[in-house]
Amino acid sequence: MMTVLVVGVPEGEQLELLRAGIQRNPHFQVLSHASDPAVALAHARVLLPDITVLALPPGLDSLDSDPAVLRLFRGVRALDPPGGVVLRTAAAPVPRAVAGLAAEGAVHLVREGDHEALMRALRTIGLRRASCDPDEMP
Repeated sequence: MMTVLVVGVPEGEQLELLRAGIQRNPHFQVLSHASDPAVALAHARVLLPDITVLALPPGLDSLDSDPAVLRLFRGVRALDPPGGVVLRTAAAPVPRAVAGLAAEGAVHLVREGDHEALMRALRTIGLRRASCDPDEMP
């Protein structure tokens, strides 16, 4: 089972719909959520989620423009093993600086409300993490 940390989605109906959508697939379990990136990073360091779903703030054109979000992104990617990240954005089109972060199997971009794209991203990250054998690493 892949564990998921949800970040940046406010408490309430939107969070519950996202959680239910993720957990509809029995291979994924939302283990925690946080609105604040600093709190989310603390959760990630303790819980070591397989995947972090990060809702980007509206109007964000680069992670560099929001130091707290950038720290969270770098912190999750620096875990051992590095956590996969799904960046959820409401922007259309996705800013080039954000789109440049995508890395197949590790970092994915999805539009807010595109449940199919979210599930594809979760499955891709999950398959990559499941196929990694730490005993085979040098």
